[in-house]
Amino acid sequence: MKKVIALLVFVFLLSFVVYSVNATETRLIWNLDWEGLSVAIYSPYQAYPNESMTIRIRVEAREALQDVTVSLSIYGSMSEGYILWYRPLEVSFEDLPLGIVEDQYFNVSIPETVDPGSLHALTSCSWKVWRESSWQERSIDDICIHRVAYIRNKPYEELQVAHDQLLADHNFLQNNYNDLENSYIHLQANYSTLLTDYDELLRDFNNLRTSYESLNSTYYSLLYNHSSLQASFNELKSKYEFAGEIANSLNLMYVFIETTVIFIATTIYYARSQIYSALRKTKPKQLGSHT
Repeated sequence: MKKVIALLVFVFLLSFVVYSVNATETRLIWNLDWEGLSVAIYSPYQAYPNESMTIRIRVEAREALQDVTVSLSIYGSMSEGYILWYRPLEVSFEDLPLGIVEDQYFNVSIPETVDPGSLHALTSCSWKVWRESSWQERSIDDICIHRVAYIRNKPYEELQVAHDQLLADHNFLQNNYNDLENSYIHLQANYSTLLTDYDELLRDFNNLRTSYESLNSTYYSLLYNHSSLQASFNELKSKYEFAGEIANSLNLMYVFIETTVIFIATTIYYARSQIYSALRKTKPKQLGSHT
C-alpha cells in the first residue's frame, strides 16, 4: 500500500512536466543485457487519452535460454490522482535458442479518464540459463520507476491554441490601436492648430463684419444723400436745360439782329458809296455847262 501511495505521489508530481515532441517518435525506456538475456523496451514520447500507444518489447537470446518472461507494469492516475490506472504487459517463451530475437508490439488503449501527465512503469524479468551442467534460474526486479510516456491534455492544448490565436489577435489589435492612437495624437495636434487658426479667423471675421456693418450703414446714409443730391441735380439740370434753351433762343435773336443791323449798315454804306460815286461823276459836267 505504501508503494502504491508513493507511486501515485511520484506520478502526480511528474504530471506537471510537459514534453513537446512528436507522438509518433519512440525512445528506449528500459534495457537489460545480462546472463545471456538482452531486453529493450521502447515507448512513444507522448499520447492522448482515448487513443492507443504502441509498446515494443525486444528480447534477444545471447545464449540458450528457457522459461523466459518479461513483465512490464504501466501505471497512471485517474480522477485527478484519486484512482490508480494499471496496465500489465508480458512476453514469455519456454525455449529461446541462441541468437533468436523476438520483437513484439503491444497496442495499449488509454482510457479517456486517464489524467494528463507522465505514465510510469516497473519491469521484471525471469529466465533460465545453462550453467554448471544445469539450468539455473535468473531474475531481476526493477525497483526504480521509469517514465513510459506523457499523456497530453487535449482540451488544454485546444485552449492553448485558442489562447495563442487570441493573443495573436490581441497583439494585432494592439498594434492597430497603437497606430490609431498615434494617428489620433497627430490629428489632435492638427485639430488644436486648426482650432487656434479658426479662433483667429473668427476674430478677424467679427472685426470685418463690424467694419462691414459700419461701412454698410455709412453706404446707405451716403446712398440716401446721393439720391437726394441726384434728385436736386436732376431738377437743376432740367432748369438749366430750360434756361439753356432760352439763352440759345436769345443768342440766335441777337445774332439775327446783329446780322440784320450789319446787313442794313452794309446796304446803307454801299448805297451811300454809290450815291457818292455818282455825285462825283456828275459834278464836273455841271460845272462845265455853267461857264
